[in-house]
Amino acid sequence: MREVFRNWRVLLLGALVLLSLFAIFFNGLDFGIDFRGGTLFQVQLEDKAPADKLGTITSIVSERLDAFGLKDTKVSALGDDLIAAQIAETDPKRIEQLESLLKTQGRFEATLNGGILFQGSDILAVSRNPADGYGIAGGGGIDGTGSEWQLPFVLNQRAAENFSRKVFHKCTAVSFDVKAGAQYDCQKTYFFIDRPADAVIVLQDVLYASDLQAMSVGSTIHNIPQSTSIEELLQNAGLPHYILDSNAVFTAEQLQQLKERGEKGARALVPPSLPQAAKESLAQLGFKVVEVPQKDPSIPWVWTAVGARQVINVTPGIANLDPYVAEEKNARIFSKLVITGSSATRLDAERELKGTAVLLETGSLPVGIRSISKETISPLLGKEFLNVTLIIGLLALVVVSLVVFLRYRNIGLVVPIIVTCASEIIIILGVAAGLLFGTRFTLDLSSIAGILAAIGTGVDHQVIITDELSKGDQGVADTTSYSARIKKALFIIVAAAATAIVTMLPLLIFSTGFGKLRGFAIATVLGALIGVLITRPAFSVFAEYVFKKSAEKQQAK
Repeated sequence: MREVFRNWRVLLLGALVLLSLFAIFFNGLDFGIDFRGGTLFQVQLEDKAPADKLGTITSIVSERLDAFGLKDTKVSALGDDLIAAQIAETDPKRIEQLESLLKTQGRFEATLNGGILFQGSDILAVSRNPADGYGIAGGGGIDGTGSEWQLPFVLNQRAAENFSRKVFHKCTAVSFDVKAGAQYDCQKTYFFIDRPADAVIVLQDVLYASDLQAMSVGSTIHNIPQSTSIEELLQNAGLPHYILDSNAVFTAEQLQQLKERGEKGARALVPPSLPQAAKESLAQLGFKVVEVPQKDPSIPWVWTAVGARQVINVTPGIANLDPYVAEEKNARIFSKLVITGSSATRLDAERELKGTAVLLETGSLPVGIRSISKETISPLLGKEFLNVTLIIGLLALVVVSLVVFLRYRNIGLVVPIIVTCASEIIIILGVAAGLLFGTRFTLDLSSIAGILAAIGTGVDHQVIITDELSKGDQGVADTTSYSARIKKALFIIVAAAATAIVTMLPLLIFSTGFGKLRGFAIATVLGALIGVLITRPAFSVFAEYVFKKSAEKQQAK
C-alpha cells in the first residue's frame, strides 16, 4: 500500500486537495443570489455594442450601484447586448428605485426655445456640499410633505458661455414697483432625461385635451409649473406630434408627413389607449411603434413620453437684467447652476435628489435600454436552498457508495471511488475559491447542478476502469495486462470527457440568453478536466493495487 501513496498521480491528487482546502478556508466561497439572497438585474440594450462600449456600459452601471453604497455588486456583460447586475439587496422599495435608475440611459439635456443650453457631458462636477445649496428643505410636518430639493453643479467653460449667451435678456419687464423694482416675465428652460430621438408623438384628441388641462393646472410634486404649454414642451423636446380625432383616422396631410418620416425608420411614441388600427397603420408606414405607459394618472402622458423632468423659469439675474447688463458681449458668465425639484414627501425628495445626482455624476450610457428584468431571492430562502443542496450532495454520495458496493461486493473498491469523488468536489470548490491564479467563479444553483453531474460522470468513469481491470480468463485477472487495460479505459474516458467539454463550449462562449446555465457549463468542464487529468489516473492506481492483491490471493490458493 505504501507504493500507492508514493505514486506521483496520488501525490498530485493529495497536494491539490490540500491546496483547495487552503483556498476555501482562507478565500471563502462566493455564493450567488440563489444561496445568499439578493437581486439579479438583466438589462437588455437597444442595439448590439462593441467590446469598448460594453466596457463603458458595465463601468457606468457599476458606478450607479456603488453610488448607493451597495456591497458585493457584480456587473458583467452577457453577449453583446445584455448586461447582468447582481446586488445583495432585497428591499422592494430600494429595488424599485435601482430598477428605475438602471433602465435610464441618462442623457441629460437642458433646452430653451428648442435649442440645447447644455448637456450632461458639459457638467464638470456635481456638488454634494450643503454650503453650495445641496440638500432638502421642508417636509417638517408629521407626514413629511412639501419637501423641495436642490442639486448644484458646475458647467465647463464652453457650456457656461453658451448657456449665458442663450438666456441673455430672456425676460420681459411687465411692471415696476418703487419698493420691489421691476417685475419680469421670464422664459422657461426645460430639463429632459433620455429625450427621444428620431421619434414622433401620436395621440387622440381626448388624451391631448386631458394633458392640456393637467399641464395648465401644473403639479408642484412633479415640477410642472402652472400654465405650462404642451406646444412649448413639444417644441423643446424637438418632437413633431399628430393629434387624431375620436375615430383615430389619419388625415391625408398627416399620412403624407408620416410617410416621409416612416421611411427614415423613425419611432412612433403612442399611448396604450390608441386603437390597434392606428398602430397598424403606423407600422405599415415604416414606424417602430413604441407604447409609452402612463404609470401615474396625475402626470400628463406627453410629459412622460418626451422624458421631461423639470421646467424652470430663467431668473432676471441669470438673464443679466438684475443687475442690468446692456450688451451681450459684457454679459456675466454663469458656470455654477442649481437644479431644483419638489416631491410629495421627504423620503421621495431624498430618492429623487440622489437619483438625479447619480445620473449626472456617472453620465449617460452609449446605448439605449430596451428592457430590464429582475429576480429577487430572500436571504432566508437562499440559506434554505444551500442546506437542501448540501443534503442532496451527501445523499448522492451515499447512494453512489451503496450502488458500487452492491455491484462489486468489495469495500476496497468502494472507498477509493468515494474518496476520489469527494476529492474532485473539493478541487472544483478550490478552483471556485481562487485556486488557479486567483480566478474565482460564483456558485449558484446551476453550478451546483454541474458539480452533481460531475459526481455521476466520475463514478461512471471509475466503473469503466474497474470493469476493464476485472476482465480476465476464467474470472482470474491477468496481472501482466493491467497497464494496457488502464490505458484502454482512460482512452474511453478521455473521449467521453472531450465530448462533454465540446458540448458545454457553446454555453461558455455564447452565453447570451443562457446566463443561468453558464455556471453549469463551468462546473461540468472543470469536472471533466480535473477527472481526466487528476482524479481518474489517481483512482486507476488504487484500483490496480486492489486487483493485483486480489489476483495474488487467488493465485496463492
